[in-house]
Amino acid sequence: MKRKKSTQLLAVALTAAMLAQPVGAQMVFAEGNADAVQQEQAVSSAAETTGAVLKSGTAVIPADAELNQVKAILGKTLVENADQVDLNSLEWEYKCVGKSGRLKNTAWGSIGGFTSSKEGIFGTTYTHPSLATNEDATYHVRLQGTTTEVTLTKTQKLTSAILTKDNTNVNLVYNEDGSINYDAVRQNIFNTVVESTTPELTANDVTIEYYATATSGSLGDVGKAWMPLEGGKSGTLFPVTYPAMGDGTQKIKISYAGTDTYSGASAEATVNIGIGKEQSVIAFKENPTIKLVYNDDLTVDYAAVKEAIMNDVIDAKNSRPEGLSLDNLTIEYYATATTGAAMGFGNAWAPIEGGKINGLTYPGIPEGTQKIRVTYAGDKENTAVTAETDIKVIDREQSAFNLNEPAEGAASYEVPMAFNEDQTYDYDATAKAIYNAVVASTVPENLTADDVTIRYNAGTDLIKNWQPLNTTDWTSTFTKFGPGEWTIQFSWAGNKEYKGATTEVKVNVTDNRLASAIVCKEGVSFTYNMDAVVMKQAIFDNVIDWENSTLPAKDTLTVDNFTMEYFGSNTLAGDIDGGVKQWAPIEGGTVTLLTYAQMGAGEQKIRITYKGNAQYRPSAQTESTVTVNKAKVKVKVKSTSIYADATLPEDFVTMNPADKFDVYKVYGGLTSNANLSLYLDLPDKYTNSAVLKLLDPIVEKLYGKTFTQMMNDGMTVGELRQLLSTQELLDLLEKLHIDTGTFGQILTIINKMPSVADSVRVSFGTPNHAGLYTVTAVTDSKNYETGVGIGTLLVKMRSKGVKLNWNERFVNGKITAEEAKNFDFKATLSSDGDVTIAQDSVHYLYSGFTSKWKIYSSTTTPPTEPGSYVMTVVTLGGDYQAAPITRGFKITK
Repeated sequence: MKRKKSTQLLAVALTAAMLAQPVGAQMVFAEGNADAVQQEQAVSSAAETTGAVLKSGTAVIPADAELNQVKAILGKTLVENADQVDLNSLEWEYKCVGKSGRLKNTAWGSIGGFTSSKEGIFGTTYTHPSLATNEDATYHVRLQGTTTEVTLTKTQKLTSAILTKDNTNVNLVYNEDGSINYDAVRQNIFNTVVESTTPELTANDVTIEYYATATSGSLGDVGKAWMPLEGGKSGTLFPVTYPAMGDGTQKIKISYAGTDTYSGASAEATVNIGIGKEQSVIAFKENPTIKLVYNDDLTVDYAAVKEAIMNDVIDAKNSRPEGLSLDNLTIEYYATATTGAAMGFGNAWAPIEGGKINGLTYPGIPEGTQKIRVTYAGDKENTAVTAETDIKVIDREQSAFNLNEPAEGAASYEVPMAFNEDQTYDYDATAKAIYNAVVASTVPENLTADDVTIRYNAGTDLIKNWQPLNTTDWTSTFTKFGPGEWTIQFSWAGNKEYKGATTEVKVNVTDNRLASAIVCKEGVSFTYNMDAVVMKQAIFDNVIDWENSTLPAKDTLTVDNFTMEYFGSNTLAGDIDGGVKQWAPIEGGTVTLLTYAQMGAGEQKIRITYKGNAQYRPSAQTESTVTVNKAKVKVKVKSTSIYADATLPEDFVTMNPADKFDVYKVYGGLTSNANLSLYLDLPDKYTNSAVLKLLDPIVEKLYGKTFTQMMNDGMTVGELRQLLSTQELLDLLEKLHIDTGTFGQILTIINKMPSVADSVRVSFGTPNHAGLYTVTAVTDSKNYETGVGIGTLLVKMRSKGVKLNWNERFVNGKITAEEAKNFDFKATLSSDGDVTIAQDSVHYLYSGFTSKWKIYSSTTTPPTEPGSYVMTVVTLGGDYQAAPITRGFKITK
């Protein structure tokens, strides 16, 4: 029995060594030791009808294997002469335990599963699982209908194994760029550490990890984990970073995940990881010093600085490997951020030229004692190395301004302001004067004002605001540079050999020009001119008392050298007196957001100021009173003819000069109907809403209806006389800058027309009926005398396109007496098809004989009695003239 057990264990071991194919291919094989089995058991008989010689064995039977697959596995595993037997014809059964609740029963049955029962009172039935789904164990197996038994050791997977050697030595392997080739390191570890495997494995079949310590350190096993040789992260919520495996003694784990046939396995070992390179060294010279090198634009040549560190700081003879250069070295310095550093914050290793690190800006390496760090990344043969040292950095020589002493007892330098001829400040000349007065000498020698930036403090002593003397910056609006005491700053940016320098001094800038003064003559008068320059010239020539004024020679000056103003009221809506008086330019303009017209005729208060020049300071304001006489104007009416529905040409009334005038036009004449017609065309201002807003309530109060209604309805000459003589209205018109004397001219013109009585109606606007009219144009302007021009206007009847058309036509020229009562005998006048034109010029003539031979004639009533008649329609007067139309007709009973 002992020999039998040993033989079975040997068979299991041999079977575990076989390489089985996947079950899905139905090619699972298991081999036993046939000789040993035959010696131990004569389990097969030639007399068996199957002809199969059985043997015991071990087989991998997956739990999900189908029945035919299991049969094939048993045939390959348990039939010694499998090549001589039809394995598909074999039916197998095995001995296993069946269950019914907690009750058990051992019985033989189909490998596909079966039920059994025991004799008893209750007749219990036991369920036996299939061989595939049953647990891994050793089972008795036989062919159905036989008694010969063999043993089958069933397993779902074969056992794998990894046997390692401890305390071996493996070197790191490197790529061309000096980085570690962890694939090669893995292969070397596998080749060196693994003694044997079951099944036979390669480095590609296993996972090799090392027991890593997190970069943040560890406490016991906390902060330690099995990681890939390249390192990585572990954890989800707060991932921990682990470095790549380096040299030294490392704990290694080799893991095999297993297959469908073999289970997984792992083994651990200690490995001494060698660096595998020559040790690199960076040596430094003693007490090294370098000097900053500058470009022409005064930026530091950092490439030259690095070259200096390479040549004057690094000891190449004592450094390894040979061939160290700026191409394979990284040079940094321990920098302080420009925003400042505190308690270690704001300090970092930065490139020699500076840059941004973690959002902070670091400058290039400055002068002084600096700590530098030189790093060599290593290569395939040499290790990486980093070394630090202190160096002394020297900048350029310091430049300087050597200053003169202020005048004895003075706290500041006194410098006269320079002026241009137009009396504006000459900032460049002033800057040079300040520099020459203050600076005695410079380092380097011979710096001039053109080499130096000269600025003044436009702020305060606490908050300084340095600006060029001619600044236009809004922050210096209230501290513009000019005469007075200022803090002046001289700055020189330096050059390749010298550092820049800055100094500040107090300078009292004075205005040493001559004082100017203007004396004005009183009682001067001159004529208004629409060109304000002409009136300024009149003031320049006649108002300024040149003999008694302190000014440059008259022939060296023009009106542009003076500021001339008048004291006047603002205007609203173009010409309404706004009532706000203040000083305004002679030519008018906007003052404190209010609009002022050009200075006009009348007694005016003026003010004159001299602007100053390079020799004279600006003068004080001098006031005077002048009289501006009204100018004359010539009015011309260009006689013309138009149709009633046409507009007048723009040059119908012209003025010389062509200034802004209110023009009143009076049209008087006979219409085509021989009726006297009178029109008054008012200036545009009377249609201005602002003017009407003032006029309407006053006129309505006096006459019961507004001025707007009067213009729409018209009025009689008597009503017009009364309206234009109302004092309250005249006062209002004066405020609107309307010359009420013009109304007297209008009434005079109307009175001179023949047959003009107070009952004659006056229409407002231009004539809209055909006729011949005399036109009188009267100008109104506060700056001009009233001008009058006379001409004629012919308003023609329109005939082209004008027709008369019957409203209703006769059938065969006949109509009954009954039909005549409601028949429309009339015609309609039209112009180019427009029938909405006035019809009052259409006239009729009815004539003929009744059926009783009585004569019939009428200009108003059509006939209604039986008879023969003729009717004619003509246009008389009016604005449209059409050719007459005639027709004959009969009225029957």
